[in-house]
Amino acid sequence: MADISPKDFPVSVPFTLHWSEMDAFGHANNARTFTWFESARIPYLSRVGLTGPSGSGDARAPGGIGPILKATQAEYLRPVVFPARLVTCARTSRIGNSSMTLEHAVFGEEDGVLYTKGTAVIVALNYVTHETVPMPAHVRAAIEALEGRTFGT
Repeated sequence: MADISPKDFPVSVPFTLHWSEMDAFGHANNARTFTWFESARIPYLSRVGLTGPSGSGDARAPGGIGPILKATQAEYLRPVVFPARLVTCARTSRIGNSSMTLEHAVFGEEDGVLYTKGTAVIVALNYVTHETVPMPAHVRAAIEALEGRTFGT
């Protein structure tokens, strides 16, 4: 993910750093990064139709299939300090049989400075049986349409 900008991501969400997100060292606490990633991941998954069951158990996707986070990681490139307007972004880098990998990045909204980048592995899960299932064909097609490219399996 070298030389990237928010324009390289199909989903981006601007936000303002809150004072309460700062830690004792005068920069945004590292744990906030995963919330910021999530703030782009959820709209991304919604746009491609992988929204899963609701909290009440109602299926929003056919068969009660939804996403579950398997793994996530972050690489901190620069500290974020208050005040800051940021943008968090998401795009797909890989679609497997039952999982996908999203790339995330957090940029300065005005200057485009890349503060943090990372990945998230999302698995398609049957929320009734709690078993991993193949990525639904309609989700794969929606990802490819959103990304403007095809993915091998």
